[in-house]
Amino acid sequence: MSGTTGTASTAVALSPAEEKKADEARLLTALVNVCGMPCKHCKTHPIALALKRDGVVRFNMDFIHMTAAEIDGLQCEKGGALVPLELNFKMILRAFLAFCHHVSHKQRGGVNVLDPTLSVRFKTCRNSECDPAKEIAPQGLAVSNNKGLSDWNKLVKPSA
Repeated sequence: MSGTTGTASTAVALSPAEEKKADEARLLTALVNVCGMPCKHCKTHPIALALKRDGVVRFNMDFIHMTAAEIDGLQCEKGGALVPLELNFKMILRAFLAFCHHVSHKQRGGVNVLDPTLSVRFKTCRNSECDPAKEIAPQGLAVSNNKGLSDWNKLVKPSA
């Protein structure tokens, strides 16, 4: 025998419909586990309603690509009238979005919303590292204060 035991793991490819459902579940999981949205109100909570109204129903495909201005513009129905989302909910979403981008830059990859330590890490980051006045740097975007690099990016990648 070669001295190794065990089985080889195989990657399971999800169909596009299954991936969409999984991404929707990721968003709800993040909102409940990290942002403190009560599980029993996950479909009726003002955050969930405002995001859904704005077309944000998936984590990787929608939420991660939001901007601070989009979060500030979120609205939900209250008593039949359309009202802005409460400031404390906007601040939670902004902080979580900034945290997700911070973690993704640090890890050089996406955020695992199933990570049991994510909630604690978010609270720590929110209380110590996160600056709400600072602009949110999108995931995968190389941001640099180096003028030469910035000029090169503009020439090579005009959309940068």
